[in-house]
Amino acid sequence: MRKRIAMIVSMVIASHFTVSAQKTHKKSHGQRVHATHGQLHAHKKRNAHKIKDTRPEVTINDVKDLENLWGIDVSHHQSKINWEALESEKPHFMFIKASEGTTIQDEKYSTYYSEAKKLDIPVGSYHFFSYKSTGKEQADHFFSIAQHRTGDLLPVLDAEYIRRMPRDKEKITKELTDFVNSVYERLGFYPIIYCSYRYCQTYLSEEIQKKCKLWIADYKAMPRYEWTLWQTTNKFRLASIQGHVDLNFLNGNINNLKELFIKI
Repeated sequence: MRKRIAMIVSMVIASHFTVSAQKTHKKSHGQRVHATHGQLHAHKKRNAHKIKDTRPEVTINDVKDLENLWGIDVSHHQSKINWEALESEKPHFMFIKASEGTTIQDEKYSTYYSEAKKLDIPVGSYHFFSYKSTGKEQADHFFSIAQHRTGDLLPVLDAEYIRRMPRDKEKITKELTDFVNSVYERLGFYPIIYCSYRYCQTYLSEEIQKKCKLWIADYKAMPRYEWTLWQTTNKFRLASIQGHVDLNFLNGNINNLKELFIKI
């Protein structure tokens, strides 16, 4: 299975970083440069005059005949989805943004959740983590919005680097842990955590890593870490969705996907 995924990855990891990024790579004494989709967006915006994104698009034709299960994650950023057309290029799974911080509800969540269910797409809900409030408060907000029905996928905590990150790493780890434990207290199972490899190493305690399945974002290579889901590119193109969308692979088959189903 890894060889089949590698075929797609060889397409999406075409050179993206400039010489400056290569220098950063050398300074890290062998450590790879990692970036989530948020980091890449911020990096491109700040350096639009210096960097040209040359990574190729990936289309449904590149993945439809693979043995591997693939899926997408969506939010209000995918503002136009033709759900009738999506049925002909239906992903094996889908994650939908429900909330962020303690005040934000994604305006498309309810509609997208309902439409995905109509197409019988296994669907899960995710929360974008904020550093301005506690993990417990954010979990409460997430539960006030997100659906968690039998047959849905496990909820996801989307934890990413942002500009001006708080310096207190222990505090960040604590709040992440509180969010994770709040999910367990409410539902009886732990969430999936979406992050980059470097974020995982920096902020996720060994305890969290043992409890939670990991969804690793790495646009350059297959994750070295044990992973359940892998986000390989944010330049996936479907005819039914305006603009690009993230492409994710499951580390396993349909039985492994069923292991992510909620049973209440």
